Amino acid sequence: MARVFLVLIACVFLVVTSVWAGPLDVRVKNVRTPSSAVTATVELRDVIPDRFRKLVEDGAVLHLRVQTELWESRPVWDRLVYPAIVSVFRLGRAPAARTISITDTSGAAPMPMADPLPVIVNLGDSNRVTASERYYVHVVATLGMLADQEVDAVGDAVFGRAAETNGLGSLGRLVFRTVLQVSDYLQSVTAEVKSRRLSGQDVLQR
Repeated sequence: MARVFLVLIACVFLVVTSVWAGPLDVRVKNVRTPSSAVTATVELRDVIPDRFRKLVEDGAVLHLRVQTELWESRPVWDRLVYPAIVSVFRLGRAPAARTISITDTSGAAPMPMADPLPVIVNLGDSNRVTASERYYVHVVATLGMLADQEVDAVGDAVFGRAAETNGLGSLGRLVFRTVLQVSDYLQSVTAEVKSRRLSGQDVLQR
């Protein structure tokens, strides 16, 4: 009976995995230092799976969370060079619009959703990178829906309250006070990738 129970658990796990797995694909295109900061270009493809697209077209809001890290590759324990950078985007459709738009935490006007979607991440100061060492970028992208109260809280933190129309309200849109955690999502799809190993000299290229 114990063996049968374990088989049933395994089957349920496989079914759940297949249901929640999505086509969301993430890639690291390049890691460079165009100025004094190290930047990574992350490219996301097939961002909105079909099961989420219908919800968005019906007025639901999705949140895309992109966590980017630069690691130093070592023989025993790899070292995290900078604290993880978390970028959050809001995906939705205006009532009168036919296309899905995306808004980032800067409070800029919504832009049409692109596929592939490039995300440029400022990782940190270049003085923490050594030319003789080797590095890689680790990215985890999560797309999903939040509970209603979480959507309201994130919307206020990212975009400012509707009543905030003065300069202070505009400034509030630039200050992202809430970082979404993966555990906040009611349902989600996740993609994860590590870039190839790069020499510090390559990373420091301008």
